[in-house]
Amino acid sequence: MRIVDLSNAFSQEEFAKDSHAGTHLDAPAYLLQNQKTITDFGLESFFSDAVILDLSHIKPGEAVDDEDLEAAEEAAGLALREGEIATVYTGCVAKPHPYLSENAAQYLEFKRVGMVGIDTPSIDNSVSHDLPAHMVLLSKGILVLEGLCNLGEVDLPRFKLAAFPLKRNAPTSPVRAVAVLD
Repeated sequence: MRIVDLSNAFSQEEFAKDSHAGTHLDAPAYLLQNQKTITDFGLESFFSDAVILDLSHIKPGEAVDDEDLEAAEEAAGLALREGEIATVYTGCVAKPHPYLSENAAQYLEFKRVGMVGIDTPSIDNSVSHDLPAHMVLLSKGILVLEGLCNLGEVDLPRFKLAAFPLKRNAPTSPVRAVAVLD
């Protein structure tokens, strides 16, 4: 068994200023009133089978579309299963970063994933104020995991992903995310 750390570090000062610093998780209450917070999800929501979707060919500032996701599944020789975590590997550390289009988020919602992770600061365009990908996913109770790193070290198309948040009644939380490879 190998374990790959998928978490970006952050300082206490960064976290005090912004709960979106480093690797973090968004629950529906992040954007939607009277919706689930982090503590409303069972622990099984944070430890699941995951699929890595290689979208490293997408350029900084460009959108990942539903066709891109489908092509990444086909290239990996797999199909997303209900409840799995879809991890989007862009390999991008630049700003602006690649992001999910609204129809990409709808595709993942249609696949009934339990969580969507990405190795960028946000699943949405860095200049977007309405956050359409967040809205699509969070409105369906799908957790959003942002700020991952080291996805290029995950050399299996399907693996276990653990992303446990702090036990806090809040809409967001930092996480320590790891890939467990057998």
